[in-house]
Amino acid sequence: MIMICERCYAPIGEGEAVVRLAHVAEAYADGSMVWRYSYVHPAGAVACGETLPAGTPGSGAQRPDTGGWDPARGIGGGRG
Repeated sequence: MIMICERCYAPIGEGEAVVRLAHVAEAYADGSMVWRYSYVHPAGAVACGETLPAGTPGSGAQRPDTGGWDPARGIGGGRG
């Protein structure tokens, strides 16, 4: 089975350190569940560090300036 890192989308090699994440795909009335698994390189792995998005700790790239928050985009006191 070829495992692909969910963080950097690079293949995970045989014997390489990996973190397995379990997600509930379906839950049935009888209490049984169907699990789906995904895999990521551990935090700080060189394989992920080379392809992390800019601004992510360990990526080495600067996060681009996206400007300030425009209050007109808010929900205008719709909460509470």
